[in-house]
Amino acid sequence: MKVGMQLYSLSPMVNGGQWQEAVKLACAAGIDGLELYSYYDVPALTYRKLMNEAGVVCCGTHNHWAPLRDDLDHVMEYNYVLGNRTIICHYLMEEERGSAENYLRVAESLNEIGAKLKRNGFDLLYHNHDFEFREVFDGKRGMDLLLENTDPFLVGMELHIGQLPQFQLDIPGYIRGLGRRLKVLHVHAFLDEEHPFDSRPGVEAAKALDVEWAVLENVYPEGCGVERPRKDVEALRAMIRG
Repeated sequence: MKVGMQLYSLSPMVNGGQWQEAVKLACAAGIDGLELYSYYDVPALTYRKLMNEAGVVCCGTHNHWAPLRDDLDHVMEYNYVLGNRTIICHYLMEEERGSAENYLRVAESLNEIGAKLKRNGFDLLYHNHDFEFREVFDGKRGMDLLLENTDPFLVGMELHIGQLPQFQLDIPGYIRGLGRRLKVLHVHAFLDEEHPFDSRPGVEAAKALDVEWAVLENVYPEGCGVERPRKDVEALRAMIRG
């Protein structure tokens, strides 16, 4: 299993204009791949050059649903230059969810987006947060509606298990239920007293499915310091080794 990092883990640096330093810091932490977010303001070749110099690939890009729906050609062009073939829908705005009808509308759109991406050599994944599991309509979670109404061949899954402990889910069982649809596992690897979630059972379940990538995402990045990425990578590699 390869180890990646979502650049959001260093979002204070990125948002402060230090995106080059953030990319270099992530790559120096010992990762195999870097996953980008909010990347359009930087030329794709610039990102690719930085990653190539570090021997790291781009293992995915996070995109809101709206640009995927409305400007997919630009998304494909950018990611083609970047050398990335994994396009991830990572967030729905409040007005895009909140009802069964909205989730069904998004599912229909994801099928269309996934079909066009597939025809052009890309894969589409969906990345969850907590709201897809929190919002329930007639006994169906928003996540259920998305999965049941999208084609597994066209829409894969990037499961962020760090968003799930509050729902008392059997996370390894949920992973096994996704089966081959699960392409990437998002994890919190570095355990601390404030955020004590243990990712190991989820990592083990994903390994059993031969999931290719485990990607670190620190959703509490403020004040973590420059040593945090390296510690996260070391902790995740230890989990993978078992």
